[in-house]
Amino acid sequence: MLTLVLAMVGAGLWMSARPGTGEGDRAEESEPRARELDLSQVRLMPAGDSMTHGADGDKTWRFHLWNHLDPHVEQLDFVGPFTAPATPEQIIPPELAGGEPDDGDPDSVAYRDPDFDQDHNARWGRTLDDAAKTIRADVAEHRPDILCVMIGLNDLLFPITAQDMEERLRAYVLGARAANPDIRILIAQAPRIAQADNDEGFALRLYVYNELVQSVSEDLSTDRSPVVSFDLAEAEKWDAAADTYDGTHPNAGGELKIAAGFADALSREFGLGPAFARPLPIRPSESNRA
Repeated sequence: MLTLVLAMVGAGLWMSARPGTGEGDRAEESEPRARELDLSQVRLMPAGDSMTHGADGDKTWRFHLWNHLDPHVEQLDFVGPFTAPATPEQIIPPELAGGEPDDGDPDSVAYRDPDFDQDHNARWGRTLDDAAKTIRADVAEHRPDILCVMIGLNDLLFPITAQDMEERLRAYVLGARAANPDIRILIAQAPRIAQADNDEGFALRLYVYNELVQSVSEDLSTDRSPVVSFDLAEAEKWDAAADTYDGTHPNAGGELKIAAGFADALSREFGLGPAFARPLPIRPSESNRA
């Protein structure tokens, strides 16, 4: 019953809150076609929040995506302004307890397996609002051909309108494109987290946002700069209880599922690498964080 209610209310919010689209947002018939992507040398930027950033001791889904693509792309390069997983100070900022802002020492944390290109553009606690303000400069500096992004959950933790979320999503995509008119953007719909099970307001906002991800991607996609969304949770049978260690952040099995979802979408939409081999090698011991 809740699903039906969310679908009905979400559709109403979408119709009432969606802002009008300007001519500059849409592809024109005369829009140049995409520059052919050289699949032998690709700069890819993994972007998002804590689910992409990872913490001390995590492999992260970036590890699995890199090791899946690397044998098939001669000059694969993950790019972004950061390399380390999140420090304790980034996870729980000292200023929350009255201290001075401090990002901590990135040399004090490490990945469980460092054998991958660690560059990324993800920050623990990052909102889509924050990311939309920096993505143009980030793309200009690091020059990705492809942007793989999963973001938005932190914006949804508190009441927010569909209009605000749509404006943030559009600003993010258009900011990236302003820096690279040929960029290809792959956006994962936000996976369900445990909070959605006991917070109907959050569950509604999540439903509406994921509808927006799909519709805005379709609206902003052009021949020259494709924008594609995909339903990670549906594709990988995401289960917050089984695939996270705390109801939100992916455990070892969840990291594999996210990587597989992105790999399949990259192969299907952009011809980059093969689909991820199935079944996924998730062991029962990986249902919790090691």
